[in-house]
Amino acid sequence: CIAPDSSGALKSLADFSDVDVGLRDHLVDLYLKLIHDKPHTLFHPPTLKNQAREGSLPKTILYGVMALAARFSHDSRTRKRTKEFFNYAKEAFKMNLLDISLENIQASVLVGNLCGAEGEPEQESLFFGIAFRLAQIIHLPSGNLNEGAILREVKLRTWWSLYMIDQWSSAGLGVPKQLTDDDCNPLPMVELKFWEPTPDVSPSDPTEKPGLWGYMIMLAKIFGRIQNLHQRLANETLNEQEAEYITKGLSSNLECFMEVLPAEHHFSLTNLRLHAAQGLGRAFVALHLGYHHYATLLYFPYLDHQLKEISNQKLYAGRCKYHAAAFSDLLKLSHEEEECEAVYVIVAHMTVVSSAALLHTLLFGEYPELPDTRSRLSDNFATLLKLKEYWPAVEMMIERLFTFQKVCMRSMEQIYTVDKWIVKFLLQHAFPMEESTAPSHSLSERGKFADDALSMLR
Repeated sequence: CIAPDSSGALKSLADFSDVDVGLRDHLVDLYLKLIHDKPHTLFHPPTLKNQAREGSLPKTILYGVMALAARFSHDSRTRKRTKEFFNYAKEAFKMNLLDISLENIQASVLVGNLCGAEGEPEQESLFFGIAFRLAQIIHLPSGNLNEGAILREVKLRTWWSLYMIDQWSSAGLGVPKQLTDDDCNPLPMVELKFWEPTPDVSPSDPTEKPGLWGYMIMLAKIFGRIQNLHQRLANETLNEQEAEYITKGLSSNLECFMEVLPAEHHFSLTNLRLHAAQGLGRAFVALHLGYHHYATLLYFPYLDHQLKEISNQKLYAGRCKYHAAAFSDLLKLSHEEEECEAVYVIVAHMTVVSSAALLHTLLFGEYPELPDTRSRLSDNFATLLKLKEYWPAVEMMIERLFTFQKVCMRSMEQIYTVDKWIVKFLLQHAFPMEESTAPSHSLSERGKFADDALSMLR
């Protein structure tokens, strides 16, 4: 129910209104460091900080920010209040539901993210749906000519955040997309320029390169087409040759993306450290984790050894394994380099997909490949266990990997065949997996390797 709650909720919110300013400022900073500009980009950081200090930040936004950040605090007392802050955010939103405004769109996104992180996918979908409809009602991101550069960019970033959410949540929740791909709005500006207290930029300068988030959006558009390919394969509306033709086109899209990406944004340890020094290390990592994840998804069907009629089967299977390994290596590196760690919740699902592809190498790869593959799986699992400490929903994502492994053990030759079950595993990250009804076979020596590899997650 999202109707306004009883007077008890009003009293609890009133009791909470005198939040400790030191804690408030600490959690706002933590949110901006670890969450903002990764799964979403909704605010102008200096303005958000000022509004929090001045007491002018809408309560739902403040509580939502604090709930997302509190789980990362080094203070155990603050971590224990995560659910409390989440409940305050939901109650404040309910009481302000009829406010048709940019701020309520931002609040809907925060509360939706929290619902997903707490393992409440239906409520996550509901709050995101409210955000989409509010944005359409106020014709986001359009505004008037009197709006300053900050507000214009915040509206634009909020709109593109909704686009990104729509791509991910529609797949994760198995619901239709709400926003179209034919969007002609400009991409978000360079982050360092936007982070200035008073950024000065023309409304639509065609010579300006987009920021990191602009490149994330380019990738998200390709992701949407990869989803469509998987759904059509699962529904058997494509034959193998048609699917290969579409895959070739999407592969070219990914290659073109890397050609368009400026040299300073290509992945290297030097570039990673340069971005980290500018406060952009985590966003830089998010861009490249997304790239490797989308590529792993694209080529995943070609891990199926039974695709004998596909001329590029071995090539595409090799690419899938390459990107799954590259994802794992980057994720590990992000936790070793300062100001780079990837800790937002969807990283867990991407890590599960990477692990599923790595399991293929463990089951079917050459013996020289096995030590590095085991090491990468171990690194992936260590990250999943760390993320589980922050996000309750990760427990279910880990269970999905166990289910995948169980089916692998029963039918190693068929598990990588694209059907509705495997598409649900790859895309619908918000729900648990039921076991496939694939035929059962005895556990091979390689199967025991895989069973041992997953033991650390138990």
